[in-house]
Amino acid sequence: MGALFQDREAGTMRRVWGEEGFVKTLLGLGLLVALIYVGVTLARPYYRYYQFGSHTRDFLKTDIGEVNMIRKNMLEDAAELGIPLNDKDLTVSVNTFRKQVRVKATWTETVDLFGQYRKDIGFVLEEEW
Repeated sequence: MGALFQDREAGTMRRVWGEEGFVKTLLGLGLLVALIYVGVTLARPYYRYYQFGSHTRDFLKTDIGEVNMIRKNMLEDAAELGIPLNDKDLTVSVNTFRKQVRVKATWTETVDLFGQYRKDIGFVLEEEW
């Protein structure tokens, strides 16, 4: 325990540095840092999914072209964002009669927490313009 000394003005006894309060505070801060790390680690794939969807919508709004060009652009965007998207997991279809493009992409990302826990998160992106 910490050293005690008497506060002459107040007439009470107080504890000095080295209390249980310090240890509790340190453990609380460590827990807070761990929770922030877990939150950021789990949120990162969802942020990439949102960014990829935004890029896809923007591209489809500006360029309705051929299937190969759309596929190539989407695969480049996925690689740039660090999304593990394969060519076989990407479907692009163009309806020239209705001037409509439909895109569907599926992928799975693995989140590793402290090397002890792994979670696979599956994503499906479907856009139509």
